[in-house]
Amino acid sequence: MNSSLWQVLSTLEKQSKLERLGKVPVSREKMMLAISYDTGLFFNIFLKAMKAKKILEIGTSCGYSTLWFAEAVLLLQTSDLDKKITPKKPLITIESDPLKVKRASMNFSNAGVKDIIDIMEGPAMEILLKLSRNFNNENLFDFIFIDADKEYLREYFDLVLPMVRVGGIVATDNVLYPEEYRSTMKSFLKYIRSKPNVLSVTVPIGHGEEITIKSSST
Repeated sequence: MNSSLWQVLSTLEKQSKLERLGKVPVSREKMMLAISYDTGLFFNIFLKAMKAKKILEIGTSCGYSTLWFAEAVLLLQTSDLDKKITPKKPLITIESDPLKVKRASMNFSNAGVKDIIDIMEGPAMEILLKLSRNFNNENLFDFIFIDADKEYLREYFDLVLPMVRVGGIVATDNVLYPEEYRSTMKSFLKYIRSKPNVLSVTVPIGHGEEITIKSSST
């Protein structure tokens, strides 16, 4: 991992820990609400193993999870074998909060990865609808991460599933914690696991990650 990226990740991790422990005064709106360190490392290894070339993230926040994804993509781009088939901006991340977009942009710049990340600012539903209209079998995603409004999880999932390749992964955050989401997540998991073209399992890491593989196109 390059030193600039690691330095930004380390700084954000320290800030996130302080926020979770209530040791820094910060409003709910300004909190990072980031994935945990072990979750970031898990996805970083996961993406490298699956050689993910194209990633979509719904919910950027400060860009902590995005940076873990970006580091995995950078490794692939340095490979002579895969360099020519890796998109110029292989990582798209969606965020509606202008302040979080500004903060994430600064973090991406400081980490030296802004050139491989496309930040799409605006309501996730609107952006996903636009993306879905322009998708075909030539530009499918390898990995999609959902970490946004829990009340719209079903809608987000139904919009992104056609945009991920067969054998690709849709991961959903917060399926175990915070506990306030338990009822919503239980209903969501029942919904996606009823679909005939996916296999899905909960990984008890961090806040709980649902890992869903698209097993067929129908």
